[in-house]
Amino acid sequence: PTETNGDLLGYYIYYQVVGTTDTSRAEAGPNDATYIISGLRPATEYVITLTAYTEGGESERSGEVLVQTLSGVPSAPLSVTAEGQAPDTVVVTWQIPTETNGDLLGYYIYYQVVGSTETLRSEAGPDQTTYSISGLRPATEYVITLTAYTEGGESERSGDVLVQTLSGAPSAPLSVTAEGKAADAITVTWQAPTNTNGDLLGYYIYYQVFESTETLRAEAGPSDTTFNIS
Repeated sequence: PTETNGDLLGYYIYYQVVGTTDTSRAEAGPNDATYIISGLRPATEYVITLTAYTEGGESERSGEVLVQTLSGVPSAPLSVTAEGQAPDTVVVTWQIPTETNGDLLGYYIYYQVVGSTETLRSEAGPDQTTYSISGLRPATEYVITLTAYTEGGESERSGDVLVQTLSGAPSAPLSVTAEGKAADAITVTWQAPTNTNGDLLGYYIYYQVFESTETLRAEAGPSDTTFNIS
């Protein structure tokens, strides 16, 4: 103060959230010219005033000062679910964090094949509550977690969610051969596909008389590698 009018005993710092009536007070010593107010809400605007005091009493309040705390780390996204939508795609849904502690900038979606150590990350916008992850392996189980982030940092991860992509079409059978075994029978042999892309349910054997347009079909089981057409 310009005039202390006695021994200055200290300062009172009054502060409250803008728009509220609840005022808190902190106290600084007579030689202090700075004070850190802690325990405030993240990303919240406060109004601050100061007084000085002596044994003779407390001064008038200073002019009001408006200040906003920085953004904090948000809480984790809620109610995370995931569902296989296609052989290479899963859809993830969630709800916004209970506490954003600032302007929410977006979400990180972490995913990896179960049992793998390689983690991949996608990013969703702050207004999204659903996201499609594509380019995945067919019939493969993935573990998915989410975080939210602000300028203050990234939240803790949500709980793990397990999801499996849908089965895809397998690659073609390998090393197919056919041999006449009798006047009315042919034996077909083959090897399993390189990629089944799911549980192999069986094989279709298509056959037709040469230069005919009529195609017939037989079916072999998933464990078969030979079939007799008769």
